[in-house]
Amino acid sequence: MYTSSMKAQQDIFTGTRTRLTRHDLITYDHLLADAVSRFLPFKSYSLYFPKGRQSAEAVWDAPDRKVLMPLMLQGELLGVFVARGVSMRGRRGMLPLLTGMGELALEKLRLYKMSITDPATGLFSRQYLKQAICREVELIRECFRPAGDGCCDINASSAEGGYHACMGVVTFAFDSMKNVIRDYGFIFADELIVLLADTLVASAPESALVSRTGDYEFTMFIPGGTVSICRKVAKEAVRALRDVRLVHELTDDNVGVNACAGYAAYPQDFEGYLFEREISEQARLLLRKSRIAAGIAGEKGVGEAMEYVMGYNRILVEGGKVLETMPMSRVMVSLGRSMGAREGGRYSVWSTEYDSRKIASAENGGNGRNGAKSPMYKGEIVLMEIRETQALAEIMHLGDPTWAIEPGDRITLMPEEKGIAAPSDSEEAHLDPITGLYRHRDFLARFSRERETCETFAVALLRLTGADRGYGNRASHAEQLVAEAAEVCRSILGAGVLGGRYGLNSLIYFHANVTPAQMREQYTFLCETLDAKLQIESAAGVACHPFLSYRRADSLENCLKALEYAMLCPKPKVGIMDSLALNISADKLFSKGDTFEAIEEYKRALLADSGNTMAWNSLGVCYAGLGRPQEARKQFEQALQRNRKDVMALYNLGNVCHTMGEVKAAREFYRKCLKQDPSHFFALIRLGQLSEAEKKYSIARQYYNRAAKLEENQALVQRHLARLCMRQGRLDEARECLHQALIHNPQDALALQLMAKLYLDGGEDPEIAEVLARQAAALRPDLKSAWLELARAFEARGKHQDAREALLKAGAL
Repeated sequence: MYTSSMKAQQDIFTGTRTRLTRHDLITYDHLLADAVSRFLPFKSYSLYFPKGRQSAEAVWDAPDRKVLMPLMLQGELLGVFVARGVSMRGRRGMLPLLTGMGELALEKLRLYKMSITDPATGLFSRQYLKQAICREVELIRECFRPAGDGCCDINASSAEGGYHACMGVVTFAFDSMKNVIRDYGFIFADELIVLLADTLVASAPESALVSRTGDYEFTMFIPGGTVSICRKVAKEAVRALRDVRLVHELTDDNVGVNACAGYAAYPQDFEGYLFEREISEQARLLLRKSRIAAGIAGEKGVGEAMEYVMGYNRILVEGGKVLETMPMSRVMVSLGRSMGAREGGRYSVWSTEYDSRKIASAENGGNGRNGAKSPMYKGEIVLMEIRETQALAEIMHLGDPTWAIEPGDRITLMPEEKGIAAPSDSEEAHLDPITGLYRHRDFLARFSRERETCETFAVALLRLTGADRGYGNRASHAEQLVAEAAEVCRSILGAGVLGGRYGLNSLIYFHANVTPAQMREQYTFLCETLDAKLQIESAAGVACHPFLSYRRADSLENCLKALEYAMLCPKPKVGIMDSLALNISADKLFSKGDTFEAIEEYKRALLADSGNTMAWNSLGVCYAGLGRPQEARKQFEQALQRNRKDVMALYNLGNVCHTMGEVKAAREFYRKCLKQDPSHFFALIRLGQLSEAEKKYSIARQYYNRAAKLEENQALVQRHLARLCMRQGRLDEARECLHQALIHNPQDALALQLMAKLYLDGGEDPEIAEVLARQAAALRPDLKSAWLELARAFEARGKHQDAREALLKAGAL
């Protein structure tokens, strides 16, 4: 285990880790020989590395005409330079001076090494790396350059220095180093980066060249490295780098970094026109490709990125993700021109935020993998507009309309589908071969024309929830179920209705001149028939036009909102676009953090039905979250005007009054909430807090004890009881309550801080208090009281410097 007090080995060159080793003498022997030849001419030379002690004086061997010159640097013997074929005529007097002149040659060699290395880490510099890559590119091009007879002259290339076919570059990035600097400082980060550099050098192949190409970025150049070799080296190095830990003296934290690696190979990752560019340009492009791959590897996802290693050749296949969702069923993805993306590429969308226990428990009687996650199919997209680092894509299919494509979802390249295409000018070219309905894009084109011909219409989206479990692997029986469901829809809705295949498990229909009541009746019967005849669970979302101020083109989006509402309804699952559907849509926006858009959606729900108390409550919660308690209070009062017994509105109104300091009104609303729901946990906690603030400790204890009997969130209850006992001077009881709180939640930072305070106030062992305060500060770095308790613990132990640093941390909060 390393500690932050360990200093990097340095010598007379202050601030640099560059030092000569015996390995350097072998690597740069030609430079050493050139320096020695300036003052001692010779015909041949060799290096000798004695194991035992060696004389510090140069030795002249007259019979063999050779000189053994010790190579000393700062009193350390690195080796012996053996110069043969030396004529000492007229040079006998310089023999005692050869040791000092040899040291000057070593200093010159060291200055050269300093010019090509990074002084902080000892790794090679970025410029030297570029030069090495350029030399290797030139050698590879020479080997594949056609000879005079039009063939590649491999034998000639081999005779001149070996056959060079490929090379690899691996870039290592440390995306969490900024957090290390923020939490522990620059000096600590510099010490950590030195350890990382040493670890990377130790794990690198013998022929590899490791350089520092950024403040917190290393690059490894592997001559002759193929894609498989680069991937193997990168995986092993990343594993070693992620195991590096440095102990911070103040917080006693074992600090590491999130290392990731990206690799690129030459010429495998280059296209034809790139080979025509300058050699230096190709070298920089290779470095850029590996850096792009490293940036993608830093994000958790499917495929190689789970190992924090990504190859440039795998980015298009499995390295993309959804960056942003946009209107009109479009998304922005992280694949661009620099990664080789092209228009028309089809990708499947997958979400890894899926707990397999949800399906496993339903299908296997609860035998799911505990906590395991597997990617789940969400739909398909096609790239439309390619930019430098991003691309605009259109959503072609949704596996589940209620499960929208979201930022962070992974995308993987789909294999080209094989089959015989129908002629483009025939009617069959516009129909889905499975269902006989229009394909997705063709339905949208027909829908955009038909909707302009009628004043009222409805769009219905039918999701076949019982036929979607096989779509991850495109099960044939699932396609058969969709085809049979389409036949049932055709018999009930009529053969003349405009229908289309909206997704792999969804059908969409357009109805002209209909009313919401007619649509509800028709699709209720359809869902019941599908369940009875085909045992297919289905849900239908219906959006009718006109509705509020929505335009005709908004009907498709409204249809998806209605379907989300339908999925929450009991059988038959039919949802009409109304106030409740808008309420659910707004809840979804709020859960994603889009508070302002959620507010607009809640307001639209209230326009559709002003008696929707859930919308009034939710609107008030949004305003409260934005720090506008007065606006929030108005919304909660509107909800109470429509339902005086609304528990949610009563508690929320009490909470907002509590926030504004209106203690009397807050207590009244909390009590009304308990009158309607005596087991309301948080109302009991709030009333206990109010009584505790007024020093009515016995009443506060009654409320906390009532909350404890509910057996809900015991960690919170015990912590409040502990604080109450501390105020009453009942320290033993407070200690027991805090123990109970930590048993229920060992990661409770506030309970840990209170426990540390209890130890310090009682004059007990400050070492235990220090451990508790450290844990609290580590769990909640923004908790000022934890840093203050840690400073007190340091003072009690005599660590005055650490105490000052902890107080500085607290003062910055």
